[in-house]
Amino acid sequence: MAQTAVDATRASLMLNANLPVGTGGIPGTQLTALNTGAMKLKLTSTASTGSSSGTELSGSGYTAGGISSTTASSTSSSGSSVTLPAGTSPFTWTNGGSAWSIVSLELTDAAPIRVWYGNWSGQPIAVAGGNTFSVAAAAITAGGF
Repeated sequence: MAQTAVDATRASLMLNANLPVGTGGIPGTQLTALNTGAMKLKLTSTASTGSSSGTELSGSGYTAGGISSTTASSTSSSGSSVTLPAGTSPFTWTNGGSAWSIVSLELTDAAPIRVWYGNWSGQPIAVAGGNTFSVAAAAITAGGF
């Protein structure tokens, strides 16, 4: 998996909250907290970009809106990246229908507000009906500021 990138809207919010963009050179508006529910991982059949989501997969075996993360991921320290999924539990989908073509992933909060995205290495990834697509523990890296 390639390094993920932050959604353009979220990047602007972070920059405006941490730079002197407010009146009199003060920091701008503080960041709005993300939803407190579990974050989700969505799979898309087209490339996601900083400004737009890819086309989410659909069909038997895929959870619309993404699959919820069930464990805490690593934490960032001194600007280090965060890896997920944590522990030994992979994100897993079993295709129950026609072939999937997986191009990118998106991490959202429970609302869903898109926060991170990334295109898979070697994409598109073909997953035939009856086959399983899994994301191994610590296979996704978010960070790299």
